[in-house]
Amino acid sequence: MVSKNPWESSDNKEEDPWKKRKTSDENSSFDVFDKIERFFGKNNNGNNNGSGNDITPTPSFSWKTIVAIAGALYFASGFYQVQHDERGVVLRFGKWVRTVGPGLQYVIPYPFEEAILQKVTTVKQIDIGAFFKGPQEESLMLTGDSNLANISFSVLWKVRENAVEDYLFNAKTPEVTVRAVAESVMREIVGQQLFSYVQTEGRGEVQRLAKENLQALMDEYKMGVDILRVELQRVEPPLSVVDAFRDVERAQAEQQSEKNKAEAYDRDTRARTRGLVAEKINNGESQKRSIIETAKGSVARFLSAYSQYKLAPEIVTKRLYIDTMKDIYKDIDKIIVDESVKAVPYLPLNELIKNKSQEKQEVNS
Repeated sequence: MVSKNPWESSDNKEEDPWKKRKTSDENSSFDVFDKIERFFGKNNNGNNNGSGNDITPTPSFSWKTIVAIAGALYFASGFYQVQHDERGVVLRFGKWVRTVGPGLQYVIPYPFEEAILQKVTTVKQIDIGAFFKGPQEESLMLTGDSNLANISFSVLWKVRENAVEDYLFNAKTPEVTVRAVAESVMREIVGQQLFSYVQTEGRGEVQRLAKENLQALMDEYKMGVDILRVELQRVEPPLSVVDAFRDVERAQAEQQSEKNKAEAYDRDTRARTRGLVAEKINNGESQKRSIIETAKGSVARFLSAYSQYKLAPEIVTKRLYIDTMKDIYKDIDKIIVDESVKAVPYLPLNELIKNKSQEKQEVNS
């Protein structure tokens, strides 16, 4: 009989105990990362190749890949988009570090940095003293002439683009601050003006002063606010004295009407007076020119006669004598007597001349 090796199996169905121990030692060498991979459902089952040897499985994903993907997702979460009407305020551990404009921006993800988006083009409106929008006391203001006025107005404002961080962090409630400062500024301006001035022609000036003073205070407080307009909505007397104010307004209207009539009469009188003065001046100037021209003509005639006189003194003297006598006797009745004639003939020359002049006038007419 052939003795059998006690360590060999006759049917080869039993595994080598040393080989099994060796496989067990290899399995014990898997580290903690292999367990993590098996936990995530990877294919870790061994296959027998028919020779009795086990093959260690290869995982489809490693732990390094998982960590890399998680890190990429973490850092990619820091990208964000700022719209054209927004500004982004970046905080690092709760402290402001920068303000960014429109476009694709990046921050280190939580818990290191965070971004706050703020609209900068939206126009906001605050109504002060408006009916049913505030307490009745805020609309009552004292004017410079010690009258109470019921005044309501609106403030239009927006966030300043280059000072968004001031708007977010310098005041807990910017709207409340703007409202309180606007009411204070309006009370100060109205308290220096007459009620009638604020109600009528002074509205534009009051609005301008209110806007400038309110903007100056916002800049002083570093509120990050732009004041666009201040609009007066209502300027009226209180209800308890509205009838008296209406009587005063009627009286002022009548006064203004009479004043306008007086000014119109004054303008008309002044215009007519200026016309009369101009007419007198023109007449005087024309008379002056006439006298000057007459004098010049007389001088010219005298010089002409004098030049002729120097040529023939006797003839010129006789001619001047005749012309002078003609001028003297032309308007008086006269009788010409010839001493050489004994009989005195009568010739009515004046009547003949008058008759001829009358006939000429009738013919011309």
